[in-house]
Amino acid sequence: MAAQSVEEELQELAALVREAEALGIDPWPAEKPDRPWARWALGLFMIVLMLSAVSKVLFRFVSF
Repeated sequence: MAAQSVEEELQELAALVREAEALGIDPWPAEKPDRPWARWALGLFMIVLMLSAVSKVLFRFVSF
């Protein structure tokens, strides 16, 4: 059912929230804490990839 007005849309949203809360689902969970290790892991992985690519290119020139 498509809502015809803003009020109907808000009523549908309120009904959905009530139903979710009755089922034990939190519609607005708390924010998760930042995970700085993920940024470091991704950066380290990118450095390893770049070093691998550069070493392959340099090895081609040295092996001739």
